[in-house]
Amino acid sequence: MLKFSRAAGLAAAAFAAAAGAQTVGFATLPPGSILHAQASVIAKIVQDHSKLQVRVIGYGGDAPILDAVNAQKADFLLLDVGEIADAYKGEGDWKGKPKPNLRTAITLYGSQMAFWVKKDSGINSIADLKGKRVPSEWMQQTGVLPHTTALLNAGGITYNDVVKVPEVNVVRAADDFKAGKLDLLFFAVGAPKVAEVAASVGGLRLLPIDKLPDAERRMKKVRTEYYFSRVNPAPHLAGVDQPSRVQTIDVVVAVGTHVKNDVVYEFVKAMRENKKALVEGHPNFSRFVEGNAGKHQPRLPHHPGAVRYFRETSS
Repeated sequence: MLKFSRAAGLAAAAFAAAAGAQTVGFATLPPGSILHAQASVIAKIVQDHSKLQVRVIGYGGDAPILDAVNAQKADFLLLDVGEIADAYKGEGDWKGKPKPNLRTAITLYGSQMAFWVKKDSGINSIADLKGKRVPSEWMQQTGVLPHTTALLNAGGITYNDVVKVPEVNVVRAADDFKAGKLDLLFFAVGAPKVAEVAASVGGLRLLPIDKLPDAERRMKKVRTEYYFSRVNPAPHLAGVDQPSRVQTIDVVVAVGTHVKNDVVYEFVKAMRENKKALVEGHPNFSRFVEGNAGKHQPRLPHHPGAVRYFRETSS
């Protein structure tokens, strides 16, 4: 009877713990994208260091991700801050269609993005893309359009100078590049998909974006949050043969206003206080600076749960 009572007590405690664990939906891009890989790492760390259970949900593009959180169909999301801020304020592609329920939870690092071409393409600058087949429109992943528009602008050309090939999202466009339907690959630096494409096409070469003296200013005309940062050659970085400057924008975890303050507090705390585990899960998290985690994002206010955490840690 004593053994039975102890077993029953342990079972009851385990059931209570499970019942108390809240499951949150974490919206991001589809498998194969760098953000999906990173969201999976974040989900594991949050589960390991809090009472939360995190379910990663892959969507075909930015629009359904933002819609899901704004409409309370998901709780957190992982994207660059520029697109979230546009959606929150009803600007850019979201003009007249604001998503007022979006907030910043935590700032992670500057996401590095680049143009690549085949090593033997003969394309050596963005200006050389005139008349070439370039992915455009990004019907599901609308947030990519400012990225590619800004990069073209940095090189002194526009979409009017190239052959526009409508694409759905970056993963589909990468497959089309691999199949020879495009002359240009756009993707996040360090994404597994880039290595896959490089192996399939005989190697890639990163296109320089800073050949014009005012290239960064040209890029910022499209979106003020863009900036240049340096990427160095590394074993996991396909197509990066020398130190180069690339397009960069902050990646943030955003959250819906419907999520309780305590849940956001736990999520942010688990992430910020476990950088080592983040880096072990994905090398790009080495650029995560804990002191910048509460960085003010001018066009996207923080969730009150995040404000509470960052106030406590700064005191």
